Amino acid sequence: MKKLVFCLILITMSVFVSSSWAGMKLKISDDTDINLGFRLQSQYLSTDNQSGTTGNSYSDFNVRRARLRLGGNVTKWMSFFIQTEKGSGDGGSGYDMRLIDTYVSLNLNPLAKIYLGQHMAPASRQIVTTSGGLMAIDRPNVTNYNLTWGLNGRTNFNTATFSDGNLGLGNSTAVRDEGATLFGSTSMSDTLHVKYYLGLYDGIQVSGNDNKRFTGRIQVNFLDPEAGYFNTSTYLGKKKTFALGVSYDKQDGIAADDVLGAIDYSWFEIDAFVEYPVGNGSLTFETAYLDLDLDNATQLNDSTATRKDARQTQGNGWYAQTGYLFKDTNIQPWAAYEQWESDATDNTGSFDSWRVGLTYFFKGHNANIKVGYESLKSDTNIGSSTEDTIDTFLVGFYITY
Repeated sequence: MKKLVFCLILITMSVFVSSSWAGMKLKISDDTDINLGFRLQSQYLSTDNQSGTTGNSYSDFNVRRARLRLGGNVTKWMSFFIQTEKGSGDGGSGYDMRLIDTYVSLNLNPLAKIYLGQHMAPASRQIVTTSGGLMAIDRPNVTNYNLTWGLNGRTNFNTATFSDGNLGLGNSTAVRDEGATLFGSTSMSDTLHVKYYLGLYDGIQVSGNDNKRFTGRIQVNFLDPEAGYFNTSTYLGKKKTFALGVSYDKQDGIAADDVLGAIDYSWFEIDAFVEYPVGNGSLTFETAYLDLDLDNATQLNDSTATRKDARQTQGNGWYAQTGYLFKDTNIQPWAAYEQWESDATDNTGSFDSWRVGLTYFFKGHNANIKVGYESLKSDTNIGSSTEDTIDTFLVGFYITY
């Protein structure tokens, strides 16, 4: 595998290098080509509470994402995409690599494209926002209450689990899902654009049943379109657009409760996004309301035979983030706020969090540096600690091609 990837890099670089941040392209024939890309996000992080359980301060260097991407068109009707990600170490000096995306797409029409394989289920705007184009360092912590990320809240710029909001009910593919998505986009006029997603996936497979996960999303853009499967969190002044989106995610029988029996999962989101030139720069704003339902389970089984009160995770929340790009300097200050209200009777699992930061773009989303500060405050003491606040400082180098 390593030799194959290395050979592809040499061949591709010798033939053609794309000017976009999508990667390098090898053209084989009029309708056949191969694209090669990579993503590397390295960070230094300092926090006063390690995962919300010990109360101990720590600092750490980490590689947030390290990916190789291989895709392309085989015919005008069919294309493919494969993406690797660094995995956990095996006790040696390096990391394993695992496949996180691997699918074939059937391109019947701009209104009807079918993606079959392991890929992102479109359960929210942030889930279909590429990790190479995030604005506030990473996705909002509350987005991880979706089934895609195992129903667990996050902290430390989405790098650590929030212990009081963690059910950890992930599927075998972790973050992606295996299934099929029907996707389409069209322009109703020069200023009105629509795209939709309908998907059926394996989700969480509990022994004894074969319930499927259903996900649907529709998005409407005014002025400029966001036509592709994935959005970005900021277009760096290259778009004038206003978007409204609605997502729904559902799977029955994802777990068992000692009192209620089979537990069903559902997720609803409504979101809005704006990017528009203001003065000598560009303003970006995004917000969403999220709702998670787990049947009010109080004695939920997990793989360790531990009983959990799902109401500490179940609940609703929202986030908002904004940034302003100064085009003359390539600097973008940004700020974000989010809140989650659990359904627990004592408010365990409820929190609010804010972030502020600054990004300097050497070459747009291809190469940039982000610096940020996040403060998360829980409604109750976190885990077994005597603390209710987690403060985190992070600086990261980001390259995508």
